[in-house]
Amino acid sequence: MAQEMIQVKLSRELSFFDITMIGVAGMIGAGVFALTSIAAGVAGPALILAFFLNGIVATVTAAAYAELGSALPEAGGGYVWIKEMLPEPFGFLAGWVDWFAHSVACSLYAVAFGAFFAEAILPIIPISRFFLSKLSIFFVISLLTYINFRGAKESGKVGGFVTILKVAVLLTFVAFGIYKTFTLPNWAVNFETPSFTPTGIAGILAAMGLTYIAFEGYEIIVQSGEETKNPEKNIPRAVFVSLWIAVIIYVLVAFSVIGATITPDNSPSWMYLGQLKELGLIKVANQIMPFGTAILLFAGLVSTVSAMNATIYSSSRVSFAMARDGLLPEKLSAVHAKNRTPHYAIFFSYIIITLMALALPIEAVAASTDIMFLLLFMQVNAVLIVSRLKSPELKRSFKVPLVPYTPIAAIILQIVIGYFLITEVEHGYLALLSSIVWIVLGMLVYFAYSKEKEKEKMKEELRTVYEERAVEEEMHRIIVPVAHPKTAEKLVSFANTIAKAKNSEVVLLSVIVLPQQTPLSAGRRYVAKHKEMLSNLMKKVDVPVSGVIKVGHNVAQAILNTIDEEKANMVILGWRGRTFRRDFILGSTIDPILLKASCDVVVARFEPDLDVENIRRILIPTAGGPHAELAAEIAMDLHKILGSEITLLYVAGDKEESKKAEKYIEQTKKAIGVEDVDFDVKETIKISKDRIEAIAIESLKYDILILGATNEPFLKNFIKGVFPEKVARKTPRTVVMVRKKIAVKDILRLK
Repeated sequence: MAQEMIQVKLSRELSFFDITMIGVAGMIGAGVFALTSIAAGVAGPALILAFFLNGIVATVTAAAYAELGSALPEAGGGYVWIKEMLPEPFGFLAGWVDWFAHSVACSLYAVAFGAFFAEAILPIIPISRFFLSKLSIFFVISLLTYINFRGAKESGKVGGFVTILKVAVLLTFVAFGIYKTFTLPNWAVNFETPSFTPTGIAGILAAMGLTYIAFEGYEIIVQSGEETKNPEKNIPRAVFVSLWIAVIIYVLVAFSVIGATITPDNSPSWMYLGQLKELGLIKVANQIMPFGTAILLFAGLVSTVSAMNATIYSSSRVSFAMARDGLLPEKLSAVHAKNRTPHYAIFFSYIIITLMALALPIEAVAASTDIMFLLLFMQVNAVLIVSRLKSPELKRSFKVPLVPYTPIAAIILQIVIGYFLITEVEHGYLALLSSIVWIVLGMLVYFAYSKEKEKEKMKEELRTVYEERAVEEEMHRIIVPVAHPKTAEKLVSFANTIAKAKNSEVVLLSVIVLPQQTPLSAGRRYVAKHKEMLSNLMKKVDVPVSGVIKVGHNVAQAILNTIDEEKANMVILGWRGRTFRRDFILGSTIDPILLKASCDVVVARFEPDLDVENIRRILIPTAGGPHAELAAEIAMDLHKILGSEITLLYVAGDKEESKKAEKYIEQTKKAIGVEDVDFDVKETIKISKDRIEAIAIESLKYDILILGATNEPFLKNFIKGVFPEKVARKTPRTVVMVRKKIAVKDILRLK
């Protein structure tokens, strides 16, 4: 028992200021030095507007990060949330995309470093700019990779100093730039030639896409969730404060450089900056402030080296985490014996970073990074919707308003930005191609390796230690997980009745649960007790019956594993009718099964005095749809064996809505083939503003209430318990809740 009390947590040492600086460091990085001029050439003076609008769009996604980061302050951030909340392969894809995004971000910083280094050295050593740039890129990536392999990491003090240096240099540049702008005669011409938006809305959106990477620092903040003091308050505050510090600085830098630049041929300043590409800010800096070029070159070199070191670290840790989770080859999770670093993960990240940096131009590298982060952010917005539906009771110190509309709007905006990024930015299609190749490669890895390895890992963690087989031939199969002998008897009797009607085999499952620290082999000492319970329950079943005992660390995973192994058609679970976990609705075991089970799910909460064999009156509230049809199918099974009466109930909000009742009731009756049997299903229509209360009151006249999800989307109405679970809490009667086997359209169809 002592082992179960041991918990391993990270020390919460980071203050609000600390994590705000982490976010600022991630957003005011090499991008501002390298991408500002390129984006000016894409959007013109409207780059100022593009930066501001990027702040608006990023704020919406940052809000999702703020809510999820405050409610689930775990190390790992977006990858962990997607893996836990969305079905596979979304979890794998999130990690795969995250790995590439951080790797290519490092490539972007490396390309910028190469350009800056060549600019600094060429006046001293006049050789080929291209050769010097590529050589310096290869050298600096190799050097920093070796440093990461050795285990050296930039200290917090060094990182803080670099951040303050970058901000100080940029604010100084802005101050000189604004002064220079307003001292120029006809200064407004730079913002009006030929117009403020010379490339139109397409140019603005393309510039937004190209520079979107500059505003992803909030992802780094939530990565530090487990180390943050008072994360419920500090994470949301730090996310928004750091984001808008970055937005304001970017807007001011854009205004300063466009307004203060004087071109040699009297061409528009934005056009001249676009021609200078990644070196634009540095080349015009001498016009704006004393020693400007030298100062910005130094700041750019320091900034890119710092950013590269951080992203080599983060990208290798993503692949390391995926390998540890069984999603990538085990070698990637290996730790070097001497240096204690994930050397294989670091090496493969090094390969990706080097290839992208040496093979692609900076626009393609930047666009590839943006595409990956846009995909990741879209998934996080989807997770926000699902988390609201799946865990409405989760404590959220910050809540995004108007969910699901706000995250849906964010997803749409990011799709639009991504489209114009690909179609309007130079080398955009090359970036799209590299992104598609990476995703296709990821899907091949997933289906050829990760999916099977995940199953193998599950089998290793969920050992079958006892199995008694009744029959071997293929037939309809019902899994019945049992835990406590007294409560299990009603559940087994109910399952036996359904099985007789369906001509099914019943598989009784008992799970021996051990803490994570305990090896599974230790579970064998508990087998005898569980075997005795199963043997006694099997005697009460008069259909073909089997017994399975599994040892594992997680009950829900053990049940899901058994469902897949047995190719089950249905699982019937018992529910105690309460849960004390704020992050689960029906319980930590039932919720994951409702979301992930590849078969029909039936959840039963029994009245203490109920005798299953004496169920005489059944009530089924219906509003059509597959879940209601499954509820009626279960009722018909009980009728076949027990002769029970069935009543279909429709509760309408008003008289006008009650006209729909006949349609829904007829749909349900037709789906279960009532017209083909000599049996009359009763019908009841009620009008009430409070449907839940009306159903609960009506249920008092019956022995059992069988509920399916409404005709609304599955995630919105069933997992949440928005309808069935609330009714169950209102009535003392036996309640059976059913969920038809999930189809992809049910998962994706959210309102």
